[in-house]
Amino acid sequence: MEREEKIQLTKRLIAHVDHDSTDYADDLLRVPFSVFDDPELARKELAVVRRFPHIVAHVDEFEKTGSFVTTDLMGTPLLLVKQSDGTIRAFSNVCRHRGSKVEFAESGCKRVFSCPYHNWAYGKDGALRGMPHAEGFDRMDRTEFGLVEFPCEVRHSLVWVVPTPGADLDIAATLGHKHDAEVADTGMTTSYQVRKETWRLGMNWKIAVDGVQDSYHLCQLHTKTVCNYLEGNITAFDMVDRSWRLVVARKSITEVRDADPDTYDVRDYSLANYTVYPGTMLVTEPNHFEVWTIVPDPDDPNVSYCTIRLLSPTKPQTAREERILEKNWDLLMETLHDEDWFVTKTITDNAANGQVDELIYGRNELPGQVFHTMVARDVATLAAPGEPAHVTAGPEYVTGEPVA
Repeated sequence: MEREEKIQLTKRLIAHVDHDSTDYADDLLRVPFSVFDDPELARKELAVVRRFPHIVAHVDEFEKTGSFVTTDLMGTPLLLVKQSDGTIRAFSNVCRHRGSKVEFAESGCKRVFSCPYHNWAYGKDGALRGMPHAEGFDRMDRTEFGLVEFPCEVRHSLVWVVPTPGADLDIAATLGHKHDAEVADTGMTTSYQVRKETWRLGMNWKIAVDGVQDSYHLCQLHTKTVCNYLEGNITAFDMVDRSWRLVVARKSITEVRDADPDTYDVRDYSLANYTVYPGTMLVTEPNHFEVWTIVPDPDDPNVSYCTIRLLSPTKPQTAREERILEKNWDLLMETLHDEDWFVTKTITDNAANGQVDELIYGRNELPGQVFHTMVARDVATLAAPGEPAHVTAGPEYVTGEPVA
């Protein structure tokens, strides 16, 4: 983060603490409760979400050439393979012969991937290498029957994939070059993956994303956990196209009110969430990173999947460093399972049976407003002409201030 940006960000956060304020939206946003459980809307949202990048792995999972990982991304089976030049490529884990899965192991290292059904063999580059009784396919052009490939990029030690063949993928441009440089400056690019877990959540994916965007609830729901460290309802919001940086002040931020800007780093007194629409969050803290990936279930609007990766700037070298990371993970698990997800699960239940038609997002819930407005606009582009969007499009925003 550039020096002047650090100075201005510190001033913004301290001013918010002094005035008990935050970056505001121009107005309230009304959202139909049905957006959280409407099957038809969920189908359209899935089509939208498939057009954008998602994190599917960390580079630590690929030790050498031929290392592979299989995973599922919103119903799309993926085979990720490290190439001879060190790059990682993403393929559909579907045989081009009769459509069965090619690789069944979750991870490993291979030069050739063979479908067990008829033993069609594919190289680590996805090309079809051979099959038994090839004379039966002598009129087939093998070059046309390699594994389907998806856009894939390694950025900030993370493997990003768009589950739509031929889609554009440029994470630096998506984050915005300033925010991309800030993420690189944190040390995430050379990070070590400490832990990774995935949960099947009994809630709509937008409810899960809302929770990671919302500082309003920090000192309301988390009175005995997160509120001990972070200021509630105090954030600085900066947007770049479909990505944004959300910075939450720590309780200690006022300690540097009069300090020489060259003697401290604002990142030690705040928590930054770099959100890549629609459901990826890179959360940077002084001594570790949390990487969130939230996606909808391909069939059930009341189910979503959340993967969280705990990263360390470097591999821990001592037992004390390992204990600190474990403590951070334990705190996160406590707040999620006992507080956040315990409460937000009831939103899904109430959407169907609560007899409430409309929800409201306050002016202090700017990230949530931006997120829901963006989803609604994207769904509207897929809707039939004249079909209304589910959320009335809100105003544009820059640096937390509304554009009139």
